[in-house]
Amino acid sequence: MVIKICIACGVIVVIIKNKNKMKIIFLDIDGVLNHQLWFKSQKDKRVDTDLKYNRSMIDETRVELLNDLIKCTGAKVVISSSWRKNYTVKELQTILEDKGFKGEIIGLTPVLRFTGLKDYIYSVPRGNEIKAWLETNKGILNNKMSKVPYVILDDDSDMLLWQRENFFWVDPYCGLTPNIIYKAKRFLGVQK
Repeated sequence: MVIKICIACGVIVVIIKNKNKMKIIFLDIDGVLNHQLWFKSQKDKRVDTDLKYNRSMIDETRVELLNDLIKCTGAKVVISSSWRKNYTVKELQTILEDKGFKGEIIGLTPVLRFTGLKDYIYSVPRGNEIKAWLETNKGILNNKMSKVPYVILDDDSDMLLWQRENFFWVDPYCGLTPNIIYKAKRFLGVQK
């Protein structure tokens, strides 16, 4: 066991040595990196809120908070947001970098659909899409799915019951906050 203090954020974390474990942040964008307070503050500026997944619709202060989490934990990002339906990993990396993002996006969760009933297509809960990503990426994670250290930052709650400890609900009114980042750092542990 090692006790580590992150100089950048002052978080004290007890680390149980985990060799070669990649840490993952499953990231939603709407409600996390943009939020109602931010939209209200932008109403007089040139932000076209009519366009879905507009590149200008990201709050740079929330990106800074995400950067802090990444810097302290060494985590990589997987996009679980609906933005993944309109952009590639490379495009999302560029969009976020334009807003000051310093991390690395390593993937997108799959878009799963349930088509069990005739003429109806239902969305599958996001927790299932996260589980599918973890299952199909065991090779790069160097671990079993159940042992992967990850957090889910999302303003929706359609996660699986066994993901509840990994899920950090973000209030879409104010977006990502220092309190959520603090909790996520303690959960993931600081970088060695």
